[in-house]
Amino acid sequence: MTGAAPEEQHMSLSPDEIRQILAALEKSEWDEALITVGDTSIALSRNGASLPVATGMPVAAPPAPAPPPVTPAAPALAPVPAPQPVVEQPPTAVGTAPDGIAVTSPTVGIFWRAPQPGAPPFVEVGSAVEAGDTLCIVEVMKLMNNVTAPVSGVVGAIHVPNSGAVEFGQTLVTIVPAAG
Repeated sequence: MTGAAPEEQHMSLSPDEIRQILAALEKSEWDEALITVGDTSIALSRNGASLPVATGMPVAAPPAPAPPPVTPAAPALAPVPAPQPVVEQPPTAVGTAPDGIAVTSPTVGIFWRAPQPGAPPFVEVGSAVEAGDTLCIVEVMKLMNNVTAPVSGVVGAIHVPNSGAVEFGQTLVTIVPAAG
């Protein structure tokens, strides 16, 4: 042995491992968890729970106030300026979908157009929908998240192929709101 200090091993968590931890907390009845892997610590809480901070544990910033409660699989809403659909287009459009409301993925996962294999899809391009109607499912780790229409209108575009992988916030469907 030459007297040199042994090389320090750093353990870290991959984004996929962090997603698995979040999914495990979501499926559990726990309101808080503190996970430490090597020199990386992750503190998670939900439902208004607050974690005590360990002495000496660095804190990046004080926690932000909890957002108002929302429906678990509520899609985010954003105006869409002429998106480019991947799968289907409305019959009257040439190359672009109409302006409308983008219904986005609430999580990473797999996009399913029907409730089960062989069943008809929830919606097609041109389908009339009411606020609250199921548009599709995003599956993550065998947990099915129904994605619902935030407004009444007509499905203008479906942007993801059936069984396609989706990211959080990715546009799934565009709804042209009903005139009113």
